[in-house]
Formats: sequence, structure tokens, C-alpha cells
Amino acid sequence: MFNLRKDVARSIFVLVAFAIAVSIPACHTSKKEIEKIRIGMVTFPGYAPLYLAKEKHLFENVDVDLVRIESIGDLRAAMMSGKIDIYAATFDIFQTTEKLEPPGVGFLAIDESDGADGLVVSEKIKDIADLKGKKVAAEPGLPPYFVLQYMLNKANLTLKDVDFKDVASQDAGNAFVAGKLDAAGTYEPYLSKSKELRKGSKVLVSSKDTPGLIVDLLFASDQLLKNKPQVLKAVADGWFKAVEYWQSQPDTAMDIMSKSFGIPKQELIDMKTRLKWMTKDDNIRLFDSAAPNNAFETFDLVGDILVKNNSNGSRVSAKEKLTSGIIQMYK
Repeated sequence: MFNLRKDVARSIFVLVAFAIAVSIPACHTSKKEIEKIRIGMVTFPGYAPLYLAKEKHLFENVDVDLVRIESIGDLRAAMMSGKIDIYAATFDIFQTTEKLEPPGVGFLAIDESDGADGLVVSEKIKDIADLKGKKVAAEPGLPPYFVLQYMLNKANLTLKDVDFKDVASQDAGNAFVAGKLDAAGTYEPYLSKSKELRKGSKVLVSSKDTPGLIVDLLFASDQLLKNKPQVLKAVADGWFKAVEYWQSQPDTAMDIMSKSFGIPKQELIDMKTRLKWMTKDDNIRLFDSAAPNNAFETFDLVGDILVKNNSNGSRVSAKEKLTSGIIQMYK
């Protein structure tokens, strides 16, 4: 009798277990699907927190592939062809195109030049107006070139008012030191070195004097923004977490990030003194159209200056090419 009771109980247990198993969906259906995206960028250590976020798995539910593409033209081509989904560019670099409209919509600010780009001038130059008719060099397409255009615009001048030379940034610094130029637009460490090596010279203006002007944003494809905004939110989350990780564990973070770019740790630390990694609060302010030096206002100002200097091929507006939608999720 005991054995029969045990057999009946076992049969009932098996039937109940089977019923429960049938009624509960398979576990894998409840997991979130991992999205795969590719972020393109030139080799610039200012983007280092992206590598920190990837190394520390801070991009939740998103598999991020970081792709180095060494020219902005190739970055745009990769974006247009769908080889990458997001790319990094400043306001001026994004808008400096030839004929075609620049692809993508800016949704997140990641870094800001804070003295890394600027204009070194001879002892004869007291202010920007003194550059009229003088020999000035910079490398088109890079931030120091736009700092030059921005400052000329403030003095009601354009590139046509100076004897402009298209020269690579390092060579511009060397030519300035040799006395072949009255001014050179360049970046660190050439900016400081040029000042040190030419007697009486000075840095007339740097990006530290132009807050909000030289800012790198991530520009996402229209399809990604429209169809998968949650992916862009995950990218933003990963960036903010990486910056917070650096703030709380700077030594470990710098170790990881310097290795990602193959540069000495101290070099990255030194570079960071003239660069700001943008936080959540920075982004909330930057994407607030009522705030001073906000992204929308600066984007359109940059476009106006590029038009005056015939530096862009397709005029676009902040309304078309920037969105506050992702950052508004943090308010």
C-alpha cells in the first residue's frame, strides 16, 4: 500500500511539474536583445572615455564597436553607407562639407576643448584687428582653424582680410617660430611651444576663452534616432558612467584609457588639463535652448561664420541637425 501511494504521488508531481513548465514561457524570451552599433572617430584621446565604457561594460544592452577612421570625409562616407551608426565631430567639422548635406543628428556632447586649440601671434599683434593683411596660417578642417575664423568674425573680418596660408598644424607652429608668419592657428603642444620659442609672442586667444565653441558631439543616423532612441540613451548612459568612473578612480581609468590609444599615461593626464569631458549636467545645460552658449545657438553661429568664409558646402540648421530628446530623458 505504501509503495502504491508513493507511485501515485510521484505521478501527480510529474503531471503538475509538466503543466507548470508548459505554462511558463522559455527564459530566453524575457531577456533584452543586445543591440550592436558602430561608433566612428578619428584617433583623438579626447574620446578615451568611450573605450573606458567598453572595457568596463558600462554600455548596458548595447554591443559597441569603436571604429577608427582617420578623416572626416571617410567618416561621413562610412555613415552614409551604413558602415557606422554614430560618429564624433565638432560643430565646425560637422558643418564643413563639400556640396552634400552632413549626415546624422547630434544627441550627446562628449568633450570640450578648454585651451587645447588657439592662436599664437607675434609681438606686433595686439588684437585680432591687427591681423588684417598679415600672414596667418592654420590647417583647414581642424578646431584652431575655426577659432581663427570665429575671432576674425568678432572683429568684422573674414579669411579674405588676411594673407591666409593652408599649413598643417605642426608646420604652422614651426613656420611661426621661424618668423615666416605673423600668427598661427594650432593646438597643444605646438601652441605653447611656439609661444616659448619665439621671443615676445603670445597666445592671443585659445578655446578656454570661447566656452561652448569647440565641443565634440556624437551624431547618430536618422534611422537610429527615429527607430531606436533607447540605444542612444544606452550610449549616453555608458559615457556618463565612464566619466563618473574616471572621477572616482582616476588612476585606474587613466591606465585603461592611455592603453587604448597607445600613449603614455602622463601624456593623457597632461592633455586632460586642456580638455573637459562632458557630464550629464553639462549636457542638460548645453541642450537647453534658453541657456547661454547652448548647442543650438552655437551650431547656427558656426554655420553663419562658415558661410561668410565660404567654408561649408551645404547650410544646415540646428533645428535639423541637433536633438535634445535623448538628454531630456535625464531631466
